[in-house]
This record gives sequence, structure tokens and C-alpha cells, in this order.
Amino acid sequence: MPLSIPLPAGAKVIINGAVIQNSGSANITLTVHNKANILRDKDVLTHAEADSPAKEVYYAVQNAYLFEGNRGEWENIAYALLDRHQAAVPDAAEVVEHIRGLMREDKLYNALRASKRLIAHEAGESLEAVAHPGEAHAEQRHQPSHASSNHASSNRVPAGRQSEIGRIKGELAELQRRLAAIDPND
Repeated sequence: MPLSIPLPAGAKVIINGAVIQNSGSANITLTVHNKANILRDKDVLTHAEADSPAKEVYYAVQNAYLFEGNRGEWENIAYALLDRHQAAVPDAAEVVEHIRGLMREDKLYNALRASKRLIAHEAGESLEAVAHPGEAHAEQRHQPSHASSNHASSNRVPAGRQSEIGRIKGELAELQRRLAAIDPND
């Protein structure tokens, strides 16, 4: 089923890593007829804006979603950040596990949206005000998942890989250039 995206004059959207801007003076509607990774400019978080642990998680999930060529590295970074966040903020465990579950199911857009709940939790805001994507029933959240315990141990980043993750972060200048096209003030 096609997806119609209203794009006001001057607005930008990222589709499969490409920044597309409505450079006209009128509002337009883009129609996407096949599977594509799409993110509106209002949902893009720049590197400079990722200034808290929850926002770092959002940024890593965002980049895994947008840039398939580096998806594995960004997913590893996201899992490591989720582990660190859960250790530091145990009462966020339910939200963290939900994000992990969505990532395991390759529902990165939903994981990105769920990461907004982590940001809200970190800011002390009510989680009820933030949509909880990918969740069918509240009862499912409370059922233990055997896959989650297996996945958590297999996706933890070993201490020796931390420096490699740092190197990968440093080599993402090209990705930053693309994201900067969304927000030229960054």
C-alpha cells in the first residue's frame, strides 16, 4: 500500500539515506510505492542534539534505521547504549526491553519511536503522553521472553570492542554531513 507524505514548502525528509527537500513555495505530497526507510526532518536528531544517554540511544537507532550500509555497527552501538542505560536507570528496564525487542524483530522505525519514550522517561515526563509503537497489548510486556535473555547476552559489546565503537563513531563524518543537510544550523 502506498504511503503519502505531506511535505510543506521548505520541509525535508530522508528516504533511504537521501535528503529530499520541497524547495518550492507550495505544499506537496510525496507518494512512496515500495518499502523505504523514511524519516521526517522533525524526527531527525543530530549528533550535537544527542546530549543525554536516552538521546544517544535514539541517535544510534536512528542511524541504524537510515543507513543500511552501517546498520550492524549502529545496532551494536545501540545495544551497548541500551545496556549502559538499563544499568544506570533500572526503572527504565521495561522501555529498554521494548526497544530491544523491536530491534530484534527488525522493526527499527518502531524502535526509533519507542526511543522517544526513553527520552521522556529520562526527562521525568509521563510515558503515557508518548506513543508506544509496536505494542499490541499491555499484557505482552509483562510476559518474560526467552529470546530476550539469549539476545541480550549475544549482543553485549565486549570491553575490547569499546575502542572499536569509538573509532566507528569517529569515522561517521560522511553520515554527519548527510544529517547536517537536514539541519544546516548544526
